[in-house]
Amino acid sequence: MVVLLKRFVRPGVVAACILLVSLPGCNKTKDMTGNPPPVAVDTAVDDAVITAKVKAALLTSGDLKSLGLQVLVQNHEVTLSGLADSKAQVETSIVVAKGVDRVTNVVNHINIKK
Repeated sequence: MVVLLKRFVRPGVVAACILLVSLPGCNKTKDMTGNPPPVAVDTAVDDAVITAKVKAALLTSGDLKSLGLQVLVQNHEVTLSGLADSKAQVETSIVVAKGVDRVTNVVNHINIKK
């Protein structure tokens, strides 16, 4: 009886161990939706801090305070949108946003009032 157990149990244990070792990679699926990978938490926190700093800089910058520009930050890239009274205000807004620490790029979607 002991000989039978050793003969059948040992190969079964070896097979089970091989199966368990190969399973961890099975649950990884490839994203076929084309969606970008989720943003890391530290990048999201950085983006929130950058948003606050850009908004504060715009509010403390003379004639830009009354514009109420929208600020969107994603992966350290700032997008400004809203309405300005002049091209000079648009250019100043871009310069102010670029001056904030960790901003990599500024996208301008500010329109000039007619």
